Amino acid sequence: MKKILLGIGGLIAIIIVVGFIAIKFLVNEELIKDNLITQAKQFTKQDVTIEGNLNLTFYPQIGFELGKVTLFNKHEYADSKQIEVKSIQVAVELMSLFTKTIVVTNVDVDGLTINVETLADGRNNMDVLLATLSPPEKPLSNEDIQSIKVTSEGDIAKSEYKFVIKAVSITNAQLSLNNRQDGTYHKLSDSSLTVGEFAFAKPVAITLAANYRTNELTAKLKTSMILTIDEQFNEIKLALLDNKLALTGKLLPRPEMNISLQGDMTYDNVYKKMTLAGLKLDVDELSITGDLSVDVFSKPSLEYNLAMNTLVVDDWLPKTESVPVQKKNGSKAIATSKNATQTSTGKQSGKKSPADVEPDLSVLSSVNQKGSLTITQIKQGEYVLNNIKVQSELKDGVFQLTKLSSDLYEGKLMVKALLDSNKKPATFNVNSTLEKVQSEQLVTIAAGKKLLTGLVDVDVRISGKGLTTTKLKSATKGTINTSFTDGAVLGMNVAQEVRKAIAMFSSKSETTADEAEQTDFSVMVANFKLGGGKLTSTKIDLASPAIKVDGKGYVNLIREHLDFRFNAAVAENIGGQSSSTMKKVRDLRLPIDVKGSFSAPSIKVDFGAITKQFAEKEKDKLLEKYLGSDEKKDELKGKFFKELNRLF
Repeated sequence: MKKILLGIGGLIAIIIVVGFIAIKFLVNEELIKDNLITQAKQFTKQDVTIEGNLNLTFYPQIGFELGKVTLFNKHEYADSKQIEVKSIQVAVELMSLFTKTIVVTNVDVDGLTINVETLADGRNNMDVLLATLSPPEKPLSNEDIQSIKVTSEGDIAKSEYKFVIKAVSITNAQLSLNNRQDGTYHKLSDSSLTVGEFAFAKPVAITLAANYRTNELTAKLKTSMILTIDEQFNEIKLALLDNKLALTGKLLPRPEMNISLQGDMTYDNVYKKMTLAGLKLDVDELSITGDLSVDVFSKPSLEYNLAMNTLVVDDWLPKTESVPVQKKNGSKAIATSKNATQTSTGKQSGKKSPADVEPDLSVLSSVNQKGSLTITQIKQGEYVLNNIKVQSELKDGVFQLTKLSSDLYEGKLMVKALLDSNKKPATFNVNSTLEKVQSEQLVTIAAGKKLLTGLVDVDVRISGKGLTTTKLKSATKGTINTSFTDGAVLGMNVAQEVRKAIAMFSSKSETTADEAEQTDFSVMVANFKLGGGKLTSTKIDLASPAIKVDGKGYVNLIREHLDFRFNAAVAENIGGQSSSTMKKVRDLRLPIDVKGSFSAPSIKVDFGAITKQFAEKEKDKLLEKYLGSDEKKDELKGKFFKELNRLF
């Protein structure tokens, strides 16, 4: 019996082998290839060629290998070839066809080339091909709908069959996009994609490499990841994501850039939410780490918790190109930026300058965000911020900076702000404080020269409507209060000027040694009210052991002009003077005018005014000394002081 069974089994095996050999010899591969070409031409309405042999296999795998396949463009297009594949190989395990798990052992595509071209009249070769292959579908009839098998839960019935793809390889692929309407050109070349054994709910390794080139940018991309997709296609995971991108081009803030992105990404296809955990983004020397999530179920919403190392802002700003401009008088040419030239042209053509055009904030209403960001250091020009912490929220077009804190020149900066883009024009308010900041560096950078030293506390509370430069200067209102301690005003020694004034009315000449050109103070307060394009003082006081100073004035923000008058007076304990002299000068006020442009204000001491004050105070003694005390001379006294007032 055993021999009989073995004989029957051997006979069946011989029949199967002979059957496959017969199929191999009976199948006319050339005929199949010709039929494929004919069918392809009918479907595409374009010329198609297949070079090389068509090789079919039937055991132990069923599959085929096809040589070069080319789909040609119509004659209007510049490139003769629209799609080309140098070789295609596909194989399926034969025995898996008798089970419910169909195994595709390999899919190999080499030399895939796709040329997409848009003509000047708007016609696109790929749009034409897709319209030919997929004509508009007819609406489903009731019979069609009823023929679809539906489960009791209302879902389309799942197939009982499963597919396993062991390997997919695409090599030497390229894609070009040529638009003759706007002159743009994009090309993806030397591309390769490798996918390991794929099955639902199992991880699969994927690698991708490509070169990209456009009119003014080139890029090299290398990517690797582990992909997992569940059977219901509800969740997609990309683990160990590693992207490296090298960029070169004029559009970049620097000639060459290297970008690297690592992390684990999960996409929930049901709730349309993507999370990126363990994010590490490197852009040259800039590094960002943390976690973020994007929810696109209804309105795109971004949440994040990120940290960044040192950011040098100037390194990422676009560089302005200088263009020589010849002056009308024929003198040496000067360099101006392209932006300045364009602005000037805009004014001449009657268009609004950028300073008068409100920015488009519509994007703020299209997305929500909430998150926190920590930055080790920010450098902008000579400004340096350390240990920056930012918390912000954007919801329905309203942006709130709930917290911005930073270390600044041995002190602390705190900012809160709100921007409402729903109002037209947009409204904003800002509350900001500086605590115990070294003012010397801060003021020097802002003014371009040394003006102050000492610790400064600042409280700023402003609000406005409109974000153009003109509106920010003219329509912003609020208060700015400042307090300086243990410092000096540089550029003038007010105490020395007061001593000069005292010497004018003293029998002793001033013999003070040369002193530093600065006015020391223990406390200086400068408070302002902002409105109508002006910053108007509400209180200005300076106190020091030698003098006291008060003042008032304003800053015209639109004209960039300032106008202040300060009055200096001697302190009670000023030394080196007799008590009689002190009595004479204690009530005198030495006026100091500070006027002019922001960049070059002038400082002037008004000695004439203090002389007039002294003369007014001592007029009776002077007239009695030189005119006597006769009442008949009162009329002469009046005329004398009337002329004296005119003099000063």
